[in-house]
Amino acid sequence: MKVEAYWDIAKLSQIKSSQMATKAFEEEFVHMFLKEVRKTLPQGMLLGNSFSSKMYLDMVDMQLAKAISDSDALGIKEYIEAALKEYEKNSK
Repeated sequence: MKVEAYWDIAKLSQIKSSQMATKAFEEEFVHMFLKEVRKTLPQGMLLGNSFSSKMYLDMVDMQLAKAISDSDALGIKEYIEAALKEYEKNSK
């Protein structure tokens, strides 16, 4: 599994299609959701409360978000693509 940096601005500039944009949005949405869910857990229960443990858990959340997004189980990407197609159809 390839680990991608979340600060990779060059990757964001390579988004050329609505499909790529909706996939990136779904991945970031799931990542933010996982971060918020993690905030509900008691602090320091898993790995402590240090900067490095927070960074590690954030990277775990990123990879989990990517795996969830790649599985197409949520359908967020498809929903947004359908909404964009409907918007384009109605805006002409």
